[in-house]
Amino acid sequence: MLMLYLFCFIVGGGLLAFSVIGGHDHDPSGSDVGTGHPDHVMEAQDGWASYFSLRAMVSFAAFFGLGGLAARGLGLGGLAQLGFALICGLLVGAFAAVALRLARTRGETATQALTLTGRTGKVTVAPVGGQPGKVELIVAGQTEQLLARSADTLHPGDQIIVIGVEGGLLDVRVWEGN
Repeated sequence: MLMLYLFCFIVGGGLLAFSVIGGHDHDPSGSDVGTGHPDHVMEAQDGWASYFSLRAMVSFAAFFGLGGLAARGLGLGGLAQLGFALICGLLVGAFAAVALRLARTRGETATQALTLTGRTGKVTVAPVGGQPGKVELIVAGQTEQLLARSADTLHPGDQIIVIGVEGGLLDVRVWEGN
């Protein structure tokens, strides 16, 4: 079991350290707010699926390994080590999932808002009657369709600029620049 704990701690801890040092707010599992995923995907990620996001799983692995190594260092037996490792991994993994879900329901992170503000794109579905529409932007080299609202009257195909992000919804204006 020592090798399993060590492997989980090194790989999971390394990935966690890499994400902290990299400072990137994107979750490759697709759980970011406003990434253009259909509503049913976002609803599913608000349930049990968020516990299996990449960040939650990496957190589980790192702290499963750390818990197993700590229990071994305390002189606990094999089943006690496994139990302690599972409890540590499950608690931290669940905390990561809940924290990310809470962050999504409260809106975009400041870093994401700053990376989207000032970007230009085009309207794919115009906002109507207080209901958000969709705009298409190039984000990290990929075309993304994101929910947006505007004080301007927009039509499909209109060029827009992002002026802010609030609660996972882009605030956009008509863009008449190049």
